[in-house]
Amino acid sequence: MPAALHRPEPVLLHRAQPVDRNVPPAQAAAWLREGRSLIVTDRFVTGLDILEALRVQLEDPGENAGYVEKRTFREAFQSASKHLLVPVVGRKVALPDAPRAGFLAELYPDHADFALPVEDAKVLSSAWGWYETGVHFPVLGYRVHPFYGTYIPARMEHLELFGTWLAKYQGARNRAIDVGTGSGVLTLQIAKAGFKHVIATDINPNAIESVARQLRRLPKALPIELENADLLGTDRGPIDLIVSNPPWMKGEVGRTLDLAMYFQDGFFERFYEQCLQRLAPGGRVVFVFSNIIELSQPEVPHPIQTELDRGRFRLVEKMTRKVKPSPGRRTREKVEVWELAVV
Repeated sequence: MPAALHRPEPVLLHRAQPVDRNVPPAQAAAWLREGRSLIVTDRFVTGLDILEALRVQLEDPGENAGYVEKRTFREAFQSASKHLLVPVVGRKVALPDAPRAGFLAELYPDHADFALPVEDAKVLSSAWGWYETGVHFPVLGYRVHPFYGTYIPARMEHLELFGTWLAKYQGARNRAIDVGTGSGVLTLQIAKAGFKHVIATDINPNAIESVARQLRRLPKALPIELENADLLGTDRGPIDLIVSNPPWMKGEVGRTLDLAMYFQDGFFERFYEQCLQRLAPGGRVVFVFSNIIELSQPEVPHPIQTELDRGRFRLVEKMTRKVKPSPGRRTREKVEVWELAVV
């Protein structure tokens, strides 16, 4: 395992107070909010019950809440929940009903016995399930198996829309780059479309590891080069097609995976500067985006329209598609594909 891969930080020394099912979950949750460290000693479900009580006390606003409400809750929950630990012995959660988390063996070769926050153990287990089972993507025709700590698309509409755009693309197919590849779906779509050389970059080393493992699963080698780098990475010459599914909202970044969800000041400015330097004559920049920023953060300048107004790029085409609402929930969200060319 490359040392650079991100993982939950192991707790090697602690003075956590033991808790079990005899402690009322609400009481344990209150202690967490006070900053006390606790360690679950009987069952994993005890820890889950305490976390649920914590959610209630912090008044989880739910999925339909606004961005600020959800962000405020998330920060409070993370701050308190990190103090609730479970023991790990021999790289396995040492509780009889703990779910399997094979990533413990992969990510902690340097430690066999330690403790982890319950929330981290839960995420590791969930990620292992996704990794083993995989996620089927109709745009590819097969399953993608995301490595821990890698962004995986939660919907298909934007991938389908990009596939529609890609099927119409008439430009050169010598070199393309997927900036911020995540689990690699756009990269694989581009390679499937017949590009001679596809570069996939991501600042998150876990994403690069994820795509590398996915490529090894495929029956046929693809002309894909991976680089753990910020934005466009190393200059390899003119690029015919620059594609990115960038963060759709502006926000603070607390974890590496947040970089896939939220952009900060200067992100798009650096992106455009690199595109201007690297784009081949007649090349295209394509953003897979969403109108969610207009719905949730109308006060934030639109990062694509703002650049178009600046005059260095022109809009060639914009495609949109409605997002299917989840059961019992309405949505005005639309996914978008913006095709830009240098003026």
